[in-house]
Amino acid sequence: MKLLICTTEYFPNGAGIANVTYNIVEKLKDLGIECTVCSPTGPDIKLGNDSLIQKTGIVGLLYYWYSVSRYFKNNDYDVVWLQNPFILTDNPFKRCLVTMHSTYYGSSIYGVGNLPFNLYKSVVAHSERYCLTRMHPNTFFTGVGIPVCEELEKIGIARDRITHIPNGVDTRLFHPSPDKISLRNKFKIPENDIILLSVGRLTHQKQPHIVIEVFSRLQKEIGDVTLCIAGKGELLEETKGLAKKKGLHKVLFLGYVDDQDLPDLYACADYYIMASNYEGGMPPLTLAEAMASSLPCIVSDIPQLRIVKMAECGIMVNFEDTAEQFSKIREYISSDNESHSINAREFAKENLDWKSIAEQYHKEFLRMTDLKD
Repeated sequence: MKLLICTTEYFPNGAGIANVTYNIVEKLKDLGIECTVCSPTGPDIKLGNDSLIQKTGIVGLLYYWYSVSRYFKNNDYDVVWLQNPFILTDNPFKRCLVTMHSTYYGSSIYGVGNLPFNLYKSVVAHSERYCLTRMHPNTFFTGVGIPVCEELEKIGIARDRITHIPNGVDTRLFHPSPDKISLRNKFKIPENDIILLSVGRLTHQKQPHIVIEVFSRLQKEIGDVTLCIAGKGELLEETKGLAKKKGLHKVLFLGYVDDQDLPDLYACADYYIMASNYEGGMPPLTLAEAMASSLPCIVSDIPQLRIVKMAECGIMVNFEDTAEQFSKIREYISSDNESHSINAREFAKENLDWKSIAEQYHKEFLRMTDLKD
């Protein structure tokens, strides 16, 4: 099978989409599939402009997908795999699988960000709908979360053309460690504190300010607790400023942590915390990594994070209610959560390993090779 993969980001550049696509491609190669990856940074075919995407958002995305539609006007690939496409011109692909990692429609209806940002999302959501609903009838869709699948249906995609395939994790790479002390020394994290870990871009949807507010009260009542925040983003300086304003001396901003060091960072923590009000993946990649690392999870009570309840590996909190969130989290981290730690790891191994996720995609590709143009 000759498979073309078109994506606006690919490892080692990019974030979530790059991570998912790369890991699936590597497993597909193990299955004997001939994969060609096209992105602004390659590795096989370079189209579009990565800097333009970073600076202008939708303008850069539209330019990339326009370049794709022109470059592949004539092609002989058996199946094409598109990641969050924005092909507004004629789509040259007659047999393609579209994977949506999130939708602008979903982001806009959940009210992520400030008013101007929301208006921008709403406008882009109309273009997204136009692009997806005019795809060739042989196009099938997957969503990395059930909510994303539901959003696709609301956009106008027939339910029988949509499949849920979750995000995954390398369970051999992300795993618990018996030697947390040495790993904490590596990151200059207090050896004997309870460590809460947050990983990901500091954006409006992640609500890092809420995590700071919660930790502010925890630090006052539980002295031996440290919050580690790994990641950058538009709210990084604002979040640092809030922590400084509140006099929080046990908040460590680790910045960007290299992929090769991430497994050790998870392994030296005690709990994972996520206060997002919207996520595309179910689970988000960082939550899958935390679970594989045996971390009990403290997450916001939104549909995309209910995998924590399914796996019985943590608690779901209403982060809009300050009193409830604080008391519930305080009680949780003061309890014995060994069973949640075990459940997290077992669920990740049984359901989220990249090998099994890749096999689900493989089945979709095989189904599509039987379709007529």
